[in-house]
Amino acid sequence: MDRQDSPDRPIGAAPGSWAGLLARLVLGLVFVASGTMKASAPAEEFALVIEYYRLVPSADLILIIAAFLPWFELLTGYALILGFLVRPAALAAGAMNLVFILAILSTKARGLELPNCGCFGWGLHPTPNQTLALDFFLAAAAVQAFRKGAVRLSLDNWRGAGYN
Repeated sequence: MDRQDSPDRPIGAAPGSWAGLLARLVLGLVFVASGTMKASAPAEEFALVIEYYRLVPSADLILIIAAFLPWFELLTGYALILGFLVRPAALAAGAMNLVFILAILSTKARGLELPNCGCFGWGLHPTPNQTLALDFFLAAAAVQAFRKGAVRLSLDNWRGAGYN
């Protein structure tokens, strides 16, 4: 039995657990901020941004995405902050960031100019390159949160579902 698996080692003392907590909190806070800014505005505003990407064929589907995505971001963000269902939440955040990366790369490849990436509603307007950098950083944070995010200060760990 190695030191990490020792029965006298506290559950929250696994190597990388502080990095997992930090990744989980940063990822959660970004998703809560992003979701809040989008959810506080009419869905039609976000739908217009989604339309600029020219990836979704139907206006009805664009409006559904615009209405649903901010609330999914909020749910994912709060789950990460609280440490509740950390692995599914980190997986969802990572998948969303992968989709965001592919969407931005698609617009760059097709030479489309975006007036707004839509990342934070109409609040912040990072450039496409800044958006890609942020999304890659958040995808890496999602991996770390998935691996070690439930170990420290999480509801999952409190209820016995912490993943060492």
